[in-house]
Amino acid sequence: MTAQHKPWAMERQVRVVAGSLVLLFVLLGSLVWKYFFAAAGLVGVGLIFAGVSNTCMMASVLGRMPWNQPKKITA
Repeated sequence: MTAQHKPWAMERQVRVVAGSLVLLFVLLGSLVWKYFFAAAGLVGVGLIFAGVSNTCMMASVLGRMPWNQPKKITA
C-alpha cells in the first residue's frame, strides 16, 4: 500500500468531521433555523467529553467505516 492510499490518522479524521459538522450547523443556524446552533454546541460538548474522558464516540464510528477496515488479501 502506498502512502497515497493510506487512510488518514483517526485523530485527523475526527478533527475534519467535527469541524465540518460545526461549520454545517453554524451555516444552517444562520440561514435556515436558529436552533441548528444548538447542534454545533453539542459537537463542542462531545469534543470536551472526549478530551476529559479519553474516549471518542466519533472515532469509534469512523473506525467502522469501510476506508478504515484492513484490506482482504486473496491468494
